[in-house]
Amino acid sequence: MSPEEIALVFADVTAKTTPINGNPTDDDLTALRDLLYPILLSIPYDVNGVHNLVGLIQPTATYVANWTAAFPRPARPATYDPNIANDATPVVRARMEAAHSALIADYAAYAAAERGLKSFLQTTIDELWYQDLKDPTTFYNMVTAHDIITHLDDNCGGLHPSELITLPGEMSGYYATAVGIPEYIYAMERAQRKLLRGNLPMSNDALLAIASSSVLAAQTFPRVTDEWEARAPANKTWAQWKIVYNAAHTARKRLLLASGGGEPLHAAANAATLNQGGSNLDATTHDTLDQYLDNLANAATQESTLLAKISEKLDSLGTQMMSIHSAVNNLSQQVNNRANNNNSRNHSRNNNNSNTRSNYAVNGYCWTHGYKVGTTHSSSTCSNKAEGHKDTATRTNTMNGSTANRGWDT
Repeated sequence: MSPEEIALVFADVTAKTTPINGNPTDDDLTALRDLLYPILLSIPYDVNGVHNLVGLIQPTATYVANWTAAFPRPARPATYDPNIANDATPVVRARMEAAHSALIADYAAYAAAERGLKSFLQTTIDELWYQDLKDPTTFYNMVTAHDIITHLDDNCGGLHPSELITLPGEMSGYYATAVGIPEYIYAMERAQRKLLRGNLPMSNDALLAIASSSVLAAQTFPRVTDEWEARAPANKTWAQWKIVYNAAHTARKRLLLASGGGEPLHAAANAATLNQGGSNLDATTHDTLDQYLDNLANAATQESTLLAKISEKLDSLGTQMMSIHSAVNNLSQQVNNRANNNNSRNHSRNNNNSNTRSNYAVNGYCWTHGYKVGTTHSSSTCSNKAEGHKDTATRTNTMNGSTANRGWDT
């Protein structure tokens, strides 16, 4: 990347960045660094070494932790490498000239990036906040971009212990405003880095405790949360939490896309806050939740009314079925009695035609055939018994048997 291209990149990002109004805070400077780091990393530099141009604005301790050594600011190389001997062979001369050309290209990239960064910072941040660096003679010509942003780091707001003391409590509410798990993780780790910059470090275990409590209260991923809670303590780390819940977020996102949408994380979390008597919901969210609850209540009322009507219908049908069953039993009994009476009449008629009075037993009785029976015919000796016949029935105890020909012998 040529110096001209580097200058164009920084001119473009400067034009697109809104200047900071007032005292730049730690959050402002962090946002600026997050914007500039990718640009600096994309510029080819120190091809055969380990350094890169983020060292121009990255805090020294952070740069050393990432790249093993402090960023070395290169000196302007000579136009020609003085170390090339006059009698150097063509091969040696070509190699040394190529190495020197690389140094010249590295310095050109370094100088262009440094100029672009200084111009960006001076345009984006009011001079009021770094004017202490101004020299009466050289002005800002001897001041580097690293000097400016380090001065702002030391004097900006947002990192004093009195300002950071409430941050862990605020982190407990991040889940309520997160659109998804990736955004939630980013917000938590950004806050963790801020606490570290303010010398109030928060451990990953503390992050894990806050995140686990938030997702458990919101019940956004009930099955995954149950499985997570059942894990052994050794398998419950912040790194593992991120893997598990990122996967759950992806699966839930697919489900919501397939079903046509659904509530984001904050909807479930806000509902949990509302149940706990929280007051962090705005008026619009309250109205939306009230409407949801009203719709649920109306649906429940309509369902209860419908169930009551169905139950009433079932009770009515049961009563009708019992009445029909009783009527069928009565009709069946009447049919049986009529059949028995008809059999008795037919039998008596046949006997009248073929027998005389002397062939019948006075005081005789048969449950099936009635009072006019033969001398050897009784309930117990009957050879043509009707259904339900009682063998022990007599004239004095008919047991609700046939009444055919009663009084024939009087």
